[in-house]
Amino acid sequence: MTTDAAAPRPKMTIPKSRGEVIFHFVMSAIVVFFSLLAIANLCFRVALISSTIWLAIVVPSLGGACRRAGGLRRFLADHLAVYFGRYFVDCPPHGVQPVVVRFGYQLFGRRYLQREIALEKIESVQWSPGQGTSLAGRDMKDWSVVLWFDHDDPAKRNPRAWKPDQDIHIVGPERRKELTAAFGLSFVDFLRAAGASLVPGEDDCVFVREEPEGGNVV
Repeated sequence: MTTDAAAPRPKMTIPKSRGEVIFHFVMSAIVVFFSLLAIANLCFRVALISSTIWLAIVVPSLGGACRRAGGLRRFLADHLAVYFGRYFVDCPPHGVQPVVVRFGYQLFGRRYLQREIALEKIESVQWSPGQGTSLAGRDMKDWSVVLWFDHDDPAKRNPRAWKPDQDIHIVGPERRKELTAAFGLSFVDFLRAAGASLVPGEDDCVFVREEPEGGNVV
């Protein structure tokens, strides 16, 4: 985490996982290869049914992904960022209200923001293992850092959920516990430097929002 004089708000680089990059490349290559193959089949009138079904699934899915990303250019930038981008989290300069934490990436000299979360809405930060570790009984390198925050959306409230009034944002890749814990502590330090009041929770993997009276929200 660093702070420079021109932009005194804290900022922090979010690491990338080599495994995630490889998985993204393989999946993208599969989609591109079979899409090109399907187009070639239609041109040569071969395997018409299977090729049509494949394109009927892929094309609407890509169209929806482009709309969610904000257009084709942003969709392509998001995918290139997996290979060439530098992910970060930062805050706007002092004086900008409300104070938010911004998640995004820098690609070819340009900054792209992906999500903003108001600092006052942050409920907790914790890191925990995935199902692989739980099932295997040993570290399967699937620990991740999770940011919980108030979503303030009655339509998203699920009374049966563990935290019906909160939503989550996964910060960084899945890695082994030691690396994830070190990154999680650095992320908590970043949030504290930004102004968040986070105190230790029920164990050393949880930090929770401190109430104005001094109590903890769990």
